[in-house]
Amino acid sequence: MPDRPVLHHLSPAGRPADGYGQNLVDALAAAGWRVAETALPGAYPRVDQSAILAADIALSRLPDGAWVLVDGLALPGLAGGIALDSRRLRFVALVEQPLWRDPGLAADEAAALRNLEQGALALMRRVLVPSPAVAAEMAALGLPGNMVAVVSPDGDGALRLAALLDA
Repeated sequence: MPDRPVLHHLSPAGRPADGYGQNLVDALAAAGWRVAETALPGAYPRVDQSAILAADIALSRLPDGAWVLVDGLALPGLAGGIALDSRRLRFVALVEQPLWRDPGLAADEAAALRNLEQGALALMRRVLVPSPAVAAEMAALGLPGNMVAVVSPDGDGALRLAALLDA
């Protein structure tokens, strides 16, 4: 196996261990990839300024050119940092579902979250999703079809992601 770079995975600290992104990252690790996990503080997806600062600090500590796997739930806290570091770091989003579609959000919150997600996702090298339905949601945000890939959160998905990273 060739020497692989370290993949940096950023996700909310309170994220369930069986989420889409975590399952995919665990499958990558099982396939021999080195993964550095960073748990971001805050009540995601609704974050405060301290959570945004912690996310910015986490990004600033990553080496230039690093592959950064971003859990979709972490996008609100990382959006500003992603905009600043999108040329320095290689971002890949792992999006289980669009956050702005949460039925518990007020209309103005949903609209603001939609704009935030759309902007952050547009700066990704790739956006990985678990299903064609979520891929359609990404297309509705205006993301190009070649940027979005349906990838299962298992060993086969890890192989597909590895091929995308190696390309």
